[in-house]
Amino acid sequence: MCGINCNIENDEEILRINSPKPRCDGPYIVVYKCVRKRWAIVALCWDGVPVLAIRWFYGGKGSPVSTGHPTWFIIPDMLYQAILNGIPLEYRIRDDIDRFLAGEIDGEELKERWENNLKR
Repeated sequence: MCGINCNIENDEEILRINSPKPRCDGPYIVVYKCVRKRWAIVALCWDGVPVLAIRWFYGGKGSPVSTGHPTWFIIPDMLYQAILNGIPLEYRIRDDIDRFLAGEIDGEELKERWENNLKR
């Protein structure tokens, strides 16, 4: 259910992908998604380091896939700002993502702040 059959309008389905488990904490939030082109960017920790990751939801399992399991493509840190500048994010949400990536807040705090922002 991580390819074409994944309902990417539902963030919970996107956030279920956490492979490989020994390396992946989270994902904590869906930073941005393009439902029409079927891709999403998330914030997670990879080997304990806050990162952004992306994947595409098409075909049977989407892409990328590793050893038959849906996984995330970890975006190089030097591309974070260019990517974040290229997507529409409210200032307070962008600030929280920047603080997460800088290690100033952890993933659970990012998730809590994100949920609180959605309630406003």
